[in-house]
Amino acid sequence: MARLRKIALGLLLAASAAVLLLGALELWNYRQWSSLPTHEPAFNQDDRARLLQDRMDLLNKRVGDMELLVLILLGTSGLYAIVFVASSYVSATGFTRQAGQTIRQIQDQIGLAMGDLRELQERTEQKLNGVLPAGGEPAPNKLSPPSFEKQVAEMTVRLAAWQTEHLSEESRLGLLHDESAAAHLDAIAGSELCEALPTLYLGFSRVYTRSDSARSRFYLDRALRLAPPKSPAASEIHYELACRFAQFHDFGHAIGELAAAFEHQFRALEERLASDIEEGGQLYELASTPPFDKAINDLLLNMSIGTG
Repeated sequence: MARLRKIALGLLLAASAAVLLLGALELWNYRQWSSLPTHEPAFNQDDRARLLQDRMDLLNKRVGDMELLVLILLGTSGLYAIVFVASSYVSATGFTRQAGQTIRQIQDQIGLAMGDLRELQERTEQKLNGVLPAGGEPAPNKLSPPSFEKQVAEMTVRLAAWQTEHLSEESRLGLLHDESAAAHLDAIAGSELCEALPTLYLGFSRVYTRSDSARSRFYLDRALRLAPPKSPAASEIHYELACRFAQFHDFGHAIGELAAAFEHQFRALEERLASDIEEGGQLYELASTPPFDKAINDLLLNMSIGTG
């Protein structure tokens, strides 16, 4: 079909060149005709008849040229219309065929993904049934709440170490394993670990603070949802959120999180705030920007009154 389009294009170009040539010839003949004298001197009857016959022949020739020009134009227009319609049909057919292939590929991928999802669901159900059987009591020789707490404590220690060091390839692999284990524990023993999991997720958030801010914020939000209200863990998470908002110059939300963090008095956070509002601290810009500096001063004043 591409070869046919090239041939049709060549014919169209040739016909266009012929039209231009005939147009130039007609223009030349028109100039020659307009240069002829309108009134001829008196001749005899034979000369006048011959002159009239010459002019009739010239007019007939011009009419014939005009007919040829019109035929060429009509043929060119028809050929162009045929090529245009054929090209549109071929393009539409190709697009439809390609769209059909794409849809089939997407359907195949969706089918594969659904199969993987069903397999993952079956594995999860098997693990849950193995850990907690129908009676609700932990199965013999399986993980029990003390084992859960020990596992969380070990992960918390590792996270504390990873917060202050550059993660190697092996450390990153261990971090991924701990994230997977934390999600598993959250699913099967969240109620037994309601106090330990927020601290664990807070540790994940601190590890990802420098490398992945979105992932770090996700773990902060998850920790805040699990933390018991009015607890030291909840206040610490609010404080971390305040530092995160201040880092991105969202000072309005930062002040709100600080107020929530110090709704109850916790000495460790008071000392941290006093350090963070100094130059170079995480909250220095917040404490130096009006009118948020006044809110910080009010917060410090309330803290001193509460301590007193």
